[in-house]
Amino acid sequence: MFHHFRNTSLGLLFAASGLVGGAFAAPPTELVAPAEILLHVHSDLKSTDFVRPLVCALQRVLVAPVSTRTLDLRLGPELRATPTQLNAEKVANIFLSATAADGNPKSFKYLLVQYDLKLEPWRYVFSSSFGNGSTSYHAGVLSTARLDVGDPRRRHHQGSDITAMRAYKLILKSIARVAGLQSPDACILAFPRNLDELDQKSSEFCPSDRAILMQAGILKPNDAKVSTDCDVIARREHETQRLTAIQLTE
Repeated sequence: MFHHFRNTSLGLLFAASGLVGGAFAAPPTELVAPAEILLHVHSDLKSTDFVRPLVCALQRVLVAPVSTRTLDLRLGPELRATPTQLNAEKVANIFLSATAADGNPKSFKYLLVQYDLKLEPWRYVFSSSFGNGSTSYHAGVLSTARLDVGDPRRRHHQGSDITAMRAYKLILKSIARVAGLQSPDACILAFPRNLDELDQKSSEFCPSDRAILMQAGILKPNDAKVSTDCDVIARREHETQRLTAIQLTE
């Protein structure tokens, strides 16, 4: 059984030699509402059709504004965990260092890459999160290597809604965890053991978690959601859940 998402609270600390790993931060006493969500699209990522619906879906539910930018960041062999995978924590270190001047301590930053990621003890991870409600950094790294229905190294237009939905679930879960939410793994917080489980799990928070996140100013009230072209993602999610329910009853 392989775990494909890791939400860590590693204390990445600035030191004289740069950004290095440190101790776990103390549990937060309250949630930190992001001032903004910054999605950094790595310059090597070619299959980017999913980015626009991803941003749209996040903007539909989050109070904080969501923006994108291209980041030309060298991901050299020194960052490799295996010959074909990058070490997620090492990538996060240089990502946070390279974007230190962007935003403020309440900016939630995500790097989108096409390269497969690894983080011990797992064989690979879809994404990894760093920070919590007590840290001065809030970040994550997400790989489309296994999320993209095609080849993320090549520009294509197929399946972007599927890729966007997968990334949406991972990033929205990450935002909640990095903000300091410590609820059990359920609903969108559920831990997917494989891609099928990621596709089948809910894209919504459990009611109690949603209430906490709304009170913290992280999620918009349901009646405040604005209808956008990302509704196609919501329709796909509802259709997936309907088909899953049919399969379970057969």
